[in-house]
Amino acid sequence: MIKEYFSRVSEALDKADCVVLEEIAWLIIETKKSGARIFTAGNGGSAATASHFVNDLIKGCQVYGRAGFNATCLCDALPVLTCLANDFSYEDVFVKQLQTMARSGDVLILFSGSGNSPNILRAAEYGAKLGMEVIAFSGRDGGALESLCGVCVIAYTWGMEEIEDLHLCYCHSLVTFIREKLKDCWDIEIINYPRRAGGYKYALFDFDGTVSLLREGWQGVMVPYFIETLAAAGGETPSEDELSDLKDTVTEFVDILTGKQTIFQCMRLDEEVQKRGGPAVDPYIYKAEYLRRLKDHIHKRHEDLREGKAKPKDYLVPGCVEFFELLRSKNIKLYLASGTDETDVIAEAELLGVAKYFDGGIYGAFDEQKKCTKEVVVEKILKENKIHGSELVSFGDGFVEIELTKKTGGYAVAVASDETRRKGVNEWKRKRLLSAGADAVAPDFADFAGLYKFLTGKGNGNAF
Repeated sequence: MIKEYFSRVSEALDKADCVVLEEIAWLIIETKKSGARIFTAGNGGSAATASHFVNDLIKGCQVYGRAGFNATCLCDALPVLTCLANDFSYEDVFVKQLQTMARSGDVLILFSGSGNSPNILRAAEYGAKLGMEVIAFSGRDGGALESLCGVCVIAYTWGMEEIEDLHLCYCHSLVTFIREKLKDCWDIEIINYPRRAGGYKYALFDFDGTVSLLREGWQGVMVPYFIETLAAAGGETPSEDELSDLKDTVTEFVDILTGKQTIFQCMRLDEEVQKRGGPAVDPYIYKAEYLRRLKDHIHKRHEDLREGKAKPKDYLVPGCVEFFELLRSKNIKLYLASGTDETDVIAEAELLGVAKYFDGGIYGAFDEQKKCTKEVVVEKILKENKIHGSELVSFGDGFVEIELTKKTGGYAVAVASDETRRKGVNEWKRKRLLSAGADAVAPDFADFAGLYKFLTGKGNGNAF
């Protein structure tokens, strides 16, 4: 009998309408953008499924530490449920709650094995009249509920236990689908809320990876070059295991020093060469060779922009220009800082059409300067403008700007942009920026208005 039960469930599961389930998933995901609430309801075992699904929407759908969905199960508040059933009728227990809490545009998800429960049918009718998106999980032949809903998925079996199993499988399939899609949906991960909502007067931006994508792939130039240099330092051809160790060493120190001037990585390379018995070399020689290789790597991108074969937006982090314009319209002064040589930063900012937004100045590295340029910039902002760090907000994908902003008492937004796919979060960046002490993490500036509202205390950051 047990095997026969599993067989019936399996056969019914094979009939699941995956097209409809995907439609339901996207309707749920859309509530992140619209700010709509999600309500669920059911009776008996279906009430348990409705409650379970809300648990999954709130907790199970969290991605990269960001908020889940604004979801409520109408079955969970037992005092409210019994009050409404006692004072009105059991048929109205869901409608009465929707009259108080729901709005047009919200989503109502109803679970019913038969598709004929009176309180579920009334809720479906009310939700449709209110302008809610009504979704149903029904069973058997769909019952009267199927015709009352915008979207309905049916468990095609007559056994109630089997229907309830199938509904829970449907819900879990939605959760795994939604969670994967949310990786590329815009949202803010909040670690610390801004202390001075609306009080920012100065904004500091990193350049490469935060604003510009022209140098995307630079690690693919630097790391192999450094490995090649270290491999030659010992005088003997390294084994595969030794090459693997060299790769780990180079990747680690390049990552740690990302955000500082290139010379610091080259200085560390010189140290590693000498550890392995190689000669001391002026780090600027390493830097010159790296920049030569990098120039070859990005030359065509520059040429395409100059010749009009590419547009600046092709090499800008999504939404950054619109965000600059919004901040400028609010009288926030913008600064641009980079570990790249200053002449190159200015030239590339002009090539991308963003130099005009940085009325505070554009700052980069100089060969004769060993101190971190970004630290100089932050100190300059504070000193020359006589401001407190609490008036400063920074945006960057490197350790330096995060750590220095926190040190001055400012608010640090990590931009964990995926430079290759140009959407979603780069998990490697996210982890290292969180370890640097970032107050919030955003994938880019695509929802520039939502990001601004969050920073000014007018939004909770739960949007994409």
